[in-house]
Amino acid sequence: MASTPRPVELHLPADPHLLRVARVTVAAVAAALPFTLQDIEDLRIAVDELAAHSIEGLGPDATLELEIVAGDADVTVAGRVPGAGPLPPLHPVAADLLAMTGIEQEGGPDQPDRAFRFTKRAQVRAS
Repeated sequence: MASTPRPVELHLPADPHLLRVARVTVAAVAAALPFTLQDIEDLRIAVDELAAHSIEGLGPDATLELEIVAGDADVTVAGRVPGAGPLPPLHPVAADLLAMTGIEQEGGPDQPDRAFRFTKRAQVRAS
């Protein structure tokens, strides 16, 4: 029987300088899975773009909450900034960058918090 993955939770002040903590954490979680270096870089890009977008224009009193869950061959990242209002649309360049990684963002303007969620599956299946 496979064990249920325990999520890794981060609560960071809405400071762009601290987003590196999120990038390093998601990379560390993915490194234990059958992910290629490109898969891990895709995760880092997605976390950086979506987290930065979520905290854009907010003061240091806002908190970015991230939950990172590893499956057997995938990683799901959910982020939100409670009470910050709906997440505005991504800039077209950021949307194109995410599309190149094969990651599709879930979430939209009808949510009370700025929130996003995505899953990245390993390109190479575990044997």
